[in-house]
Amino acid sequence: MKWLIPFLAALTLGLSGCASTRWEVDSDVETYATSPVIAPGSSFRFERLPSQQQATPPEAQDRVEALAQAALEKVGLRRDDANAQFSIQVGVRSTTVTDPFAPYPFGGWPGYGWSGRVWAGRGMYYGSGTRGLWGGMPYAPPRTLREVALLIRSHSDGRTVYETHAASDGLTRSEAVTLGALFEAALAGFPTPPSGLRRVSIDVVMPP
Repeated sequence: MKWLIPFLAALTLGLSGCASTRWEVDSDVETYATSPVIAPGSSFRFERLPSQQQATPPEAQDRVEALAQAALEKVGLRRDDANAQFSIQVGVRSTTVTDPFAPYPFGGWPGYGWSGRVWAGRGMYYGSGTRGLWGGMPYAPPRTLREVALLIRSHSDGRTVYETHAASDGLTRSEAVTLGALFEAALAGFPTPPSGLRRVSIDVVMPP
């Protein structure tokens, strides 16, 4: 029965591999930084606009800031609300779309235009889209367009010292994981990022 041991080990590895999937989130990133460079270990706190303070549901902005905080800590910043050197404003936008002109093998166009939910930079809110019937059946799977933005200001004088945006589109998957990867991509190269629009890829593990 010794042959069962490697067989069971291989089976266990195979089953564990089904529990999660590795994925690569590709983002278009654009960043603007000013002098002086933000020093590693600098402290920050989050700043919210009135619309973000009144976000619906109330904990929506908390979730967004938690994802941003994880990415900020990866580049060496630390949260300290009482003794912050910088204030950071974050925003997220997410829209699900279906291309009405996507190819359909049996003639006609897909059945839906677009519909979706938007998490705006001025807070997180929900918006219903419009749907229009063009004939035929939906063929192309829906894609989710997501964008995150971070604005870092000097807490002492309110001067903006760092601005970055990351955008990605793809098939609908875990929103939290994807947004976390977008925040990480937005901070790629921090605190001295390259100039111009660039492509950044982040490896993530998608939940089952």
